[in-house]
Amino acid sequence: MSSTPEQTAHKESRSDRHLRNALGDVGRAFFNFPSLSEVQRAAIPSIGAGENTLVCAATAAGKTEAVMAPLIWRVRRKESNRAKSTLVLAVAPTRALVADLTARLSGPLAQIGWQCGAQTSDFAGAKSSPEVLVTTPESLDSMLVRRFRREEGKVVGHLLSQVSAVFVDEAHCFDSTTRGDQLRFLLVRLRKLREFASKSGWSADAGMQICAASATVDQPDILATRMLGHGAKAIMCPGRRPIEILQNDGNWLLLEQSITASELAGRLPNVTTAATIGEMLWRALESGECQKALVFVPSRRECDRMGKELRRYLGERRAIWVDSHHGSLSREHRQRAEQGFQLNRDAVLVATNTLEVGVDIGDVDVVALVGAPPDTSSLLQRIGRGGRRTGLTRLLPLVRNSIEAAALANQLTNASTGRLETKRRFSRWDVYPQQVISYIRQNQGQGRSQLSLIDLATETWNQANTAKIAAAHLLAWCNDGYLTEQRGRLHLGSSWQKFADQEESDTTIHSNIRSGAAGVAVRNDLTGEIIGHVSGASENGQTLTIGGRQHHVLRQDADIVVSPVTDESADEAEDTPQYRGRRRRISESFAAHVRQGCGLDKTLAPLIKTANSTLWFHFGGEIYEAILRDSFPGYFDKTVLAGIAIRIHPSFELAVIQNSSQAGLQRHFQRHGLRLLEDEGLGRFAEDLPTVGVETLLAEMRVATNFAEWLQTRKVSSAVPITNYPVLANLLKS
Repeated sequence: MSSTPEQTAHKESRSDRHLRNALGDVGRAFFNFPSLSEVQRAAIPSIGAGENTLVCAATAAGKTEAVMAPLIWRVRRKESNRAKSTLVLAVAPTRALVADLTARLSGPLAQIGWQCGAQTSDFAGAKSSPEVLVTTPESLDSMLVRRFRREEGKVVGHLLSQVSAVFVDEAHCFDSTTRGDQLRFLLVRLRKLREFASKSGWSADAGMQICAASATVDQPDILATRMLGHGAKAIMCPGRRPIEILQNDGNWLLLEQSITASELAGRLPNVTTAATIGEMLWRALESGECQKALVFVPSRRECDRMGKELRRYLGERRAIWVDSHHGSLSREHRQRAEQGFQLNRDAVLVATNTLEVGVDIGDVDVVALVGAPPDTSSLLQRIGRGGRRTGLTRLLPLVRNSIEAAALANQLTNASTGRLETKRRFSRWDVYPQQVISYIRQNQGQGRSQLSLIDLATETWNQANTAKIAAAHLLAWCNDGYLTEQRGRLHLGSSWQKFADQEESDTTIHSNIRSGAAGVAVRNDLTGEIIGHVSGASENGQTLTIGGRQHHVLRQDADIVVSPVTDESADEAEDTPQYRGRRRRISESFAAHVRQGCGLDKTLAPLIKTANSTLWFHFGGEIYEAILRDSFPGYFDKTVLAGIAIRIHPSFELAVIQNSSQAGLQRHFQRHGLRLLEDEGLGRFAEDLPTVGVETLLAEMRVATNFAEWLQTRKVSSAVPITNYPVLANLLKS
């Protein structure tokens, strides 16, 4: 006999009380509300039993508490008599998230007599050895190298030698990225430190439990094994909030599985100016049901301009707080923007992907997307910021051309059904140089044996050929002078030693992030505060729009000195600054979204006749397009739609390309090397990879194999008029 809803609720309530009480005062500190969430019910027994666990659930489902409460309870029982030391380490992908997580954990931890601190370039909480320490991978790297304890010149301990539990927040950010593989190395090094500490009497045992949480992960079992180790388990609570979109006719539409991407593409609002974006946003806000909007835009320049234009447009209709948020703005500006959005009930915040992951900015009534994000996972992260209070995600999807409409429509249909792109997971050998430098530096001038450096790689990646490849790297670096051998141990050569000699910083040997100089500071003349950094501005520009506000340019020397424009409604010529960074290329995955959003079959690559030429709509992305142009120059003319369509010569024959010698393609891969992997976010020391490293990376990525498989599956018939494919005619208008 089935239970009634009332009986089920009563059983859940009784079970919730049992779980909370089982955690003692830790449970009461973290769960001071009547009932637990589904993910908390599922995760607490597993983590409390000591299992390495990846917890996957929707945003705002209570994942942090689901992991940290049982983790802390277990550590506290085991370490109840230990003198004050850092026992639990939490790793987050950004400094802003470190600050956010520290603030969230401090209250519950204070109730059990524990402290929570943060260690990044912005915080120095590790000095007090708090029981829970929150950090980034870069600062963890730095601490492993530098935070030994000495007495009378002798090493007697390490800040992290007592850490017996690790929590990785926003685990999807570390899934198949350079920082993700760096973190995998660091967790291996932390385990090794624990083993050494146990043998040296610094710690009672070497045990270490690792858990993680994320909202958007494809193949969670694979990620759990890669990040947390063999035997780790994944707990999935896949509940998704319903998604409602504002259509081009001004009506809200609840997304259902029955709607196709090609149908949805025609319903997305098409905008061409900031004013039309403001008009659509006002439609979402004017009813009063939606008062707080988070607007995602593709670039920092658009973020600056959009913030100013929306303040002007919306301010004429209602007193609405508006600000901008992106990575080139100062930390102080970003923090004020986050706090202002939290505090103001009637508010709009314009942002790039800096707010894609979970800094707490309070309730968001509607999320607006200008253009399509890179993939469905990014889409889910962005729209997951909304609807936490109501349980309904309200979305304003704004597209500027047919390409964006097709891609975003397909991503939305994926999001509504829970489909994610499969990650390309591989061993990122571009991380190995940085880890070799850091691991040698950690040994306090004693160098490292070749075997220990090989073991570091094999324990991280655990593949049959890892030891052989690692040994080849070390030999090449010794031959090139990056490493030197002294008495059977490897030390840093002069070109790598210079990094180790720099002052402690997240941008020295401890970082894998490729970035240039910050650029020229833009300084407020009245307050002296730095607003942000730009790579340049027009020398003759009278005004500069940065951070969503227009400023008069007073002078340009070492800094750009500005003062705020008091009347932004005045029609003054303005200049938006230039920022460092390159355009995001059209990936194979994004091009596939466009194709599917057009309603075309997975393998269809039609030849289309226009008035003046014949086009091949290959939908392969810009990397594959570059391979085709470089390997078969006699067949292709100029690109028409980057990564999607290219003009062909009359001699074009796909069968010839498909049956061509792989030797020619292989020469292309060898010639271009790391350039083929730029979109994968290479580490800072990728250029220091020997030939074997580049070849291994390309093989790991299966670039040649994936390209060949893609090429063999393209279906091309005789060229047909563009009128046969009106949807492709619309793409050409983009």
